[in-house]
Amino acid sequence: MEEQATTSKVVKRYENEEKTRDRHTIRQVEVFDVPKNIDDLGKEAGSVIKVKRSGTRGNHWGESISYYLCSLPPSSWNLAQGIRGHWLIKNRLHWVKDVILEEDISPQKSGFSPINLSMLKTWVLTMLRIHGFLGIKEAINLLSHDLKYILSFWT
Repeated sequence: MEEQATTSKVVKRYENEEKTRDRHTIRQVEVFDVPKNIDDLGKEAGSVIKVKRSGTRGNHWGESISYYLCSLPPSSWNLAQGIRGHWLIKNRLHWVKDVILEEDISPQKSGFSPINLSMLKTWVLTMLRIHGFLGIKEAINLLSHDLKYILSFWT
């Protein structure tokens, strides 16, 4: 896909700039036709997408490039929205579970323990958000020793 994105003509291009708190992000989405010589796994694809993200978080500069195969045709505006939606889910759930709740370094590695703990963590995150907590670290600090308050969520 990288080769397709570097050697083919861009069919559609979208750019989005976002500023939130200490973060400034620029997303450039480029959409390409699917190459004729793609393997069998990509035969159903409608487009190849390149997403370049660059910007600052605090004083730190970062840049990443991702490639996607998509079933939608290159002319669809929904491509950029869908990719952004995917990252919103990734940031609001998976990143929180990986970084804040340290799910990736959990000692439970076998059997059903990792699955059960992951479901429990997702359930707790959902309950915290339902009760208005946007910052999970803040919620953990506030609630960590207040069992009565925690139990009031479920009564």
